[in-house]
Amino acid sequence: MAVTLPQILVSFKQLASSFITRSARGIAVLIVRDGTAGGDGYKTYTDATELSGAPYTAANIQAVKDALSFGPLRVGVAKVGTGGTLAEALALVLENEKTGWLTVVGGTPEDWSDLVSWTKAREAAYKSWKTVVFDAAAPDCMHVVNLVNAKVIFSDSRGEQDGDAYTPSLVGLLAACNVEQGSTNKLCANLSHVSMPDNPDAAVGSGKFLLVNDDDEVRVGVDVNSLITTNGSTRTEDMKYIETVEAMDLIRDDITAAYKQDYLGKYRNTLTNQMLFVAAINYYFEGLEDTVLDGEYANAASINVEAQRAAWVGSGKSEAADWDDATVRSMTFKRNLYLQGDVKILGSMVNLSFDATLA
Repeated sequence: MAVTLPQILVSFKQLASSFITRSARGIAVLIVRDGTAGGDGYKTYTDATELSGAPYTAANIQAVKDALSFGPLRVGVAKVGTGGTLAEALALVLENEKTGWLTVVGGTPEDWSDLVSWTKAREAAYKSWKTVVFDAAAPDCMHVVNLVNAKVIFSDSRGEQDGDAYTPSLVGLLAACNVEQGSTNKLCANLSHVSMPDNPDAAVGSGKFLLVNDDDEVRVGVDVNSLITTNGSTRTEDMKYIETVEAMDLIRDDITAAYKQDYLGKYRNTLTNQMLFVAAINYYFEGLEDTVLDGEYANAASINVEAQRAAWVGSGKSEAADWDDATVRSMTFKRNLYLQGDVKILGSMVNLSFDATLA
């Protein structure tokens, strides 16, 4: 009987069919320093009515309501005392959530700097955490959004506040957006006006996230993260957009989860089994076409021949440098899988050019 991997295919079918549903609303997470008695630790909320009697200051309760107002899946609150450290709060977050959009309520410049460092460490570990900071010094990270509006005016009695007061709202807004609809032009319904830098285009081009005034409304300008430095492969121009990174993270997380659940340690490392796994990934890609991936593009996974060849050469088998590609594929390397994917992620329609000719 031929070796088959039925469960891995079923898992990818389920992941593909539920991709949009699962990505429709994400998780917003707020870190609060709060001396109110009780409630230290981590709690989650799905509705503002759940906050009645919650053990937070009025300002922190308002921050949670701000995040909830945009409709994320839920809002998590990591509460430490007024003297609590960011590291303590982040430990609470990691104990309770696998991923989400995170910020610090009333964060300090030191908090923002430390949160950027933490996010970069998560990125290096292939974890999908994304954070919102305020006017940080050149984060240059696709998983960090750097809000820079110096002042915001709330529509309620709070009136004008420093821009960092909007980070709780922004994590709620970004968590509520899915991979089919980016945050560009998203209405910030709880604001009436924001201050703007002298050169908005230059700000956005340097990885700064701007809210813009649109008549009597405030909207998201462009859904940029703080990535500036690109290399054409692992850090590309497309990765400067939040919706692209959201799709990338979900695809990577899905493939990783399916591999761990249904494949890791269960099958011998043969070319046949590798190709069955590749076929399952390609089926998954097909399920994402025209919603997340461009159906006009040949979205495909394959064995990374050059990486596998390099592994053999690096192990001392110098003749591998002269093997043809078919030989490299057939010579699986120890217990390693070297795979690669080539996909085209769809972006939202944003820029319009329309030329009209009059008869």
